[in-house]
Amino acid sequence: TLLQLWAFIYAHLSQGGSGKIPTVEFISESLINNVVQDPQTGRIYLGAVNNIFQLSPSLQKEARTETGPKKDAKTCTPPASGCQDTVLMPNSNKLLLVHPSNGSLIVCGSRYRGICSLLNLSNVEQELYYNDNKGQRTYVASIEDNVNVVSVMSNYTKNGRTFKVFLVGKGYGSLDSTKLISTRILEDYQDWVVFENIIEASAVQTAPFVLKYLHDFQHAFKEDGFVYFLFSRTLDGTDNKNLTYVSRLCENDQHYYSYTELQLTCGIKNRYNKVQAAYVAFPGKELARVMSQSGNYGTVTSFTKVLFMVAHPDDDESDSALCMYPLNSINHTAKTVNVFGVKSKQCLIVPSCYPFPLQKDALGNFKCGAEHLPSPLASKPAFALKADAVLTMSVHLTAVTVAVENDHTIAFLGSANGEVFKVEFTCGFFYKVNKNLFLDQSQSHLYITTEKRVCVYIFNTYYTLKFWQSTCLC
Repeated sequence: TLLQLWAFIYAHLSQGGSGKIPTVEFISESLINNVVQDPQTGRIYLGAVNNIFQLSPSLQKEARTETGPKKDAKTCTPPASGCQDTVLMPNSNKLLLVHPSNGSLIVCGSRYRGICSLLNLSNVEQELYYNDNKGQRTYVASIEDNVNVVSVMSNYTKNGRTFKVFLVGKGYGSLDSTKLISTRILEDYQDWVVFENIIEASAVQTAPFVLKYLHDFQHAFKEDGFVYFLFSRTLDGTDNKNLTYVSRLCENDQHYYSYTELQLTCGIKNRYNKVQAAYVAFPGKELARVMSQSGNYGTVTSFTKVLFMVAHPDDDESDSALCMYPLNSINHTAKTVNVFGVKSKQCLIVPSCYPFPLQKDALGNFKCGAEHLPSPLASKPAFALKADAVLTMSVHLTAVTVAVENDHTIAFLGSANGEVFKVEFTCGFFYKVNKNLFLDQSQSHLYITTEKRVCVYIFNTYYTLKFWQSTCLC
């Protein structure tokens, strides 16, 4: 079975060895919020509280710029010079995104209502764009520490021109922008200004979701013409239990008519109901074969991307699981949700849904939704995409990344105790491993981020295939 396969791998990992895998590190004096890598240069950009660091692929510091503390107040409408009762406040860099086509780094912090700036990818000390007087339309991130923000680059076409934009998923903050999902432009055009939300869709604003759903975003990605957001939220105002959802919308949908939320369950009776982190990757041939033979995942090949997710129960962070969802299964089930929503002529979530008499096969004519079709849609529990927990651990897992070596799939799982499992790197600093766990393009360097440091492990085929256990040299 699939569980036995993972148990076999885990047993080999835990056998260990005496060798040490080469490692280097960079230590931040303040808490690390986000880490991203430019795939073209391999550079690492580290967003910590009050600082942005530019590092080489080997984690040598190349540049640094201060983003805080700033004089601000929670109720201040920027610019801060016009506000009273301001005090120096730390700036958490909640969103980092590489914008390679114009050589910039998108940075959105927690100060001044979450406005953003553009820094030079070659030298982050050079600010390419910043404006704090464009008003509410440019508020992107959140001023509240417990509100997560995720984002992904995309394109938007208007008047025959294609613009670079980034889509943002953001939970509710009492003084934030009301946008649950927003599309932000990266240049001035006609009446639009840089970082403005250019799609007005009341159905995915946070105001109607405030007390009822409380979305907590963890991951965003795009694939094959769709944009996906992964998050947990409550079912409604009567039950505080979190459920994990993946939402999907067509990348070219300029009204969010196609926005659909699909519930993901993990483990028996959905024990592992709250997502912590995720990673999307192609599986190795062996894992794809086992997934297909299990009969639980449909047909999976090494060319079928899979969403790998770690989650834990609401009431027990010390119990975690790894679950897997092929994207073709997500898409198929989301289509089922859309068909049900259209045939029933009603939305599955409120606030805004306008049912109209529908033509037969209306969905077939409008694969990305339409104004006259119900929206937004969310799956009832009966339509949830179910997955077994392929691995459970008595530890709070907080990060996951995946690599393929000689047709075999290797998952690296980070924990709140500062451990990384599957290759059994056990770091001695015992700080929480955050969700910024990733491999470089060559899959020969594993970057691990904790609260105040980032390590890079340099391993070769020998270490990977032998699954050696090594103490982190941090």
